[in-house]
Amino acid sequence: MAKLTEYQKTRIVELYASGQSTVQIAPRFQVSVSTINKLLHRRNVVLRCVRDTSTKYQLRHDAFDELTPDAAYWIGFLFADGSVFGRGKSAYVQARLSERDREHLVKLRGFLGSNHKISVAPAGNYGGYRSKPSVRLGVTSGRLAHRLLSLGRYEGPIDGILMRSRDFWRGVVDGDGSLGLLATGYAYFELVGSCRLLEAFLDFLQRNGLGARMTIRPDKTIFQIATAGHTAERISSFLYENATVALDRKAASAAKIAVARETWLDMDRARLDLHRARLAQIAEWYRAGASLKARD
Repeated sequence: MAKLTEYQKTRIVELYASGQSTVQIAPRFQVSVSTINKLLHRRNVVLRCVRDTSTKYQLRHDAFDELTPDAAYWIGFLFADGSVFGRGKSAYVQARLSERDREHLVKLRGFLGSNHKISVAPAGNYGGYRSKPSVRLGVTSGRLAHRLLSLGRYEGPIDGILMRSRDFWRGVVDGDGSLGLLATGYAYFELVGSCRLLEAFLDFLQRNGLGARMTIRPDKTIFQIATAGHTAERISSFLYENATVALDRKAASAAKIAVARETWLDMDRARLDLHRARLAQIAEWYRAGASLKARD
């Protein structure tokens, strides 16, 4: 948990005095609600009664107003695994994941300053599609919904800041991508989505010197790009190295790719050192007047 600076402590008091709740303030400073409550108590701030300050649910409706790295990540994740329903103040934003990724929804809920319940949907046949057990987080927020739509969730150009953000694209990959090691030991990377989204991703790779000859191919009702080997290693490293937020299992896959890459590099260095030693030995024999043929 981050240690608060004096400026942050003063800012927390100001935000609380402006009407924000402790549930809304805590995720902004990456601390618990309990920490906020204790700080306010030490600063002799009288805490408001929950009945007087909130409805049943809490939510940071301005969570995506500023495109911080964490905001860009979650926007990317919702571009892949999120949905927006309706319009106006009653618009609804939802994310639905496999049950094994429930903790990622807990992270999203924390970022949104929300106390909404994460619901569970059992396995079943939905519209002809056999679904595994899943978890869902949904919030009603016209402001969040409109922001996602205006940034290019479904149509129109994707926001320029997001287009250049590795955090945004890591969120997209965490939602609809796959990466890991093949049985051969080589890394692989793939991403599915709309043609519009994949074209933007390839442009992002090109701008960062990661361009590869990947072709957008149809994959059932959507599209796919894929690569393996050195290019997959570089993409994985660029997206996940020193990342502040990521889906745990995909961050773990990226870490395995990094370890495997270092292992291969160590082996290459060892072979190169052996080759150099052999050349140095041959050079020494030659300087001593020995016949190179005799040494073969």
